[in-house]
Amino acid sequence: MRTIHILTALLLLFCSACTVSVTPIATTTGIINSEEKSITEIRDGVAFTVKLDELSMAPYQMVDNITSFHVSIDNRTAEQISFPSQAFILKDGSARQYRSITPERVREIVSKDTVYLIPYPYVGYYYLNDQARVSNADTFSSSLPFYAEYHPQDIFTRALTEEPILKGSKVAGLVYFIVDLEKSDYAEIQVFSDTKTSGEPLAKFQFSIKK
Repeated sequence: MRTIHILTALLLLFCSACTVSVTPIATTTGIINSEEKSITEIRDGVAFTVKLDELSMAPYQMVDNITSFHVSIDNRTAEQISFPSQAFILKDGSARQYRSITPERVREIVSKDTVYLIPYPYVGYYYLNDQARVSNADTFSSSLPFYAEYHPQDIFTRALTEEPILKGSKVAGLVYFIVDLEKSDYAEIQVFSDTKTSGEPLAKFQFSIKK
């Protein structure tokens, strides 16, 4: 019994040591929501709100780690606007840049390890104890790798739309990056008006990563 208690204590210590916290960095123009760990910037009548969605949404055996950010866009102008899925750039603490990837690319990467999962439509955790362990993890701070219980179509339905955003309308969805932020101490999301990503970005969102 004493051995079990010792092992449990060591496991809890190990998990706490691996905790990763991603929080927005305050700026002179940014509005931070500390409860949901998001930051909002308003540019030319358009309000962008960005927060971490999942630090790691990768299957167990994947080489590439996929990180997702939740982006909300509030078009307060009198004209329609649009942002293609690859108009977002992520920079880490080493100044390496990563262009966002399309939902199609996400689905292709995730499909690499379907052999380890229950076949569709029962996509999910292969072992029940894996599901129980992850269900109690905070996706904003946990570094446990897992494959979210999405049906394949959810990768698309949860992604940020590329459709025009009408005046006075709002959209929200996920933007995906192939990056392992657990190896960095900083992340910056840059938003551009087109896929050329030339010139200065419309807005920047900075995040601190602490282990």
